[in-house]
Amino acid sequence: MANDTLPRMFWSRVETSGSLPAQMVRRGGQWRILDWSAVGEIVRELAQGLLALGRQRGETVALLSTSRAEWVQADLAILSVACVTVPIYATYTPELITHIVNDSEATTLIVENPTQLEKAWETMGMMKGLERIIVIEGYEGRDPSVLTWEQLRQIGRNNSERLQGILAERVASVCLEDIATIVYTSGTTGRPKGVIQTHGNHLAALDATVQVTAVKPGDVHLLFLPLAHAFARLESFMGVHAGLTTAFAESPGKVAQNLREVRPHFFCSVPRFFEKIHAAMLAGVEARSPLKKRIFYWALGVGRAMSRLYQARQAIPPTLRLKDEDRDKYLAIGESDRMTLKFVKPEK
Repeated sequence: MANDTLPRMFWSRVETSGSLPAQMVRRGGQWRILDWSAVGEIVRELAQGLLALGRQRGETVALLSTSRAEWVQADLAILSVACVTVPIYATYTPELITHIVNDSEATTLIVENPTQLEKAWETMGMMKGLERIIVIEGYEGRDPSVLTWEQLRQIGRNNSERLQGILAERVASVCLEDIATIVYTSGTTGRPKGVIQTHGNHLAALDATVQVTAVKPGDVHLLFLPLAHAFARLESFMGVHAGLTTAFAESPGKVAQNLREVRPHFFCSVPRFFEKIHAAMLAGVEARSPLKKRIFYWALGVGRAMSRLYQARQAIPPTLRLKDEDRDKYLAIGESDRMTLKFVKPEK
């Protein structure tokens, strides 16, 4: 499989895994699955749309959105036309958005919805190099400088015969040394500063990730971290690299619900997320009856003892194994309070 640049990695994945699931998005109360061929079709239309708008090799395209499937699709389209993706945090103010667009010399800005569009419009006159805004969802206006997501795709479809060869040439032209993205980070002082990352940088990180993870094709992961951050971006590329199914959380507030619905094989997060879960769980336990608290902490102690022995590759004493088998039975007392615990044996 050709993994020498990000766009070639993606299009190779589309070719080899076409009918296998690639993305999961929740729409209308249900999870919808897109296979690699479907994602490839969307990315192709977006990429050809960008070419039709005149995007040249090496130009920058800024992305102002929360994490969602369209973010990744847009990213892959931008990279496929040999352009540079510039992520912008959805929480940024109009002033910071303007600074990043100007500093990166972005010619196109993709925004998530009318709320983000309003922020861009607030300082539009100060973004001198910006030529076009594309809105992913919810926009029905008639501003000639603004296109909807579907309009961009339609432009790509309408010009497919003329542009498909040019797109193939762009994909083939990308080199490891080419800039793939400019990530703006606040650092410790002043305005956000751009960090340049090449295709080679991203692929080296992916190669290192493969060596320390046990993921395999078809595994499902739930992505909820901001894609404007390098960690979530690595996770999204890992989905392409390893042929995973990427499920996108609806929002940070629905991560717990989405985890129960999707039941992913793994998910990536930062320490603060787990600290909040731990604190919420303990607070919930302390609000229960003395009996339920005793059961919970007894079960937790059994789980910790089992975990230590498993990690040390030591035999489990019969008495401890019996306690472990009894845990679910005793925890059923607190099941209505969502206190059920499960211990997963690590793979050897």
